Amino acid sequence: MKSVKEYRIAAAGAERGRDIADFVLSQMRDLYPKGAYEEDPQDLRLFEQVYVRPANAVFLIAEDADGALLGTTAVRPYDGRFPELTPLLGAGPVCEIVKVYIHPNWRRKGIGSRLYAEAERTAREAGYAESYLHTSLHLPGGYSFWQSRGYLERYWEADRIAHMSKKLDES
Repeated sequence: MKSVKEYRIAAAGAERGRDIADFVLSQMRDLYPKGAYEEDPQDLRLFEQVYVRPANAVFLIAEDADGALLGTTAVRPYDGRFPELTPLLGAGPVCEIVKVYIHPNWRRKGIGSRLYAEAERTAREAGYAESYLHTSLHLPGGYSFWQSRGYLERYWEADRIAHMSKKLDES
């Protein structure tokens, strides 16, 4: 196991879109059973339009001094695609936290915590009142990580996927 080395958290520009897609899809292949994830996610295909151009979205990366990706997370407007959540979320602007992946060699070293802290700061600055995400129970440490950050269960999908949210004024 590698030891912690220097890394930085940064907002990714359009030029990193391909690297990010490769990293995220690699993590998804390792973590999810085949068929349980989108193999060509639209948000990654349209990386610049979804994460770079909008003022209320960002794709954050943790990278080492050589530019190798250690982890990712992103903030974007929640699109309301789960109608069962509508009455459970607040009336103010809601963001979604997505693409939270840490390379296995770098898990449990604080990278996810730093990425999330920057994502939450960015969401607040963008004017979001609430943050939404969903996590699968089979992901290592995911559910407990989000609970420890103040996220509350809002809806369960098939007893394996927890839809969670947090008011951003309740840190």
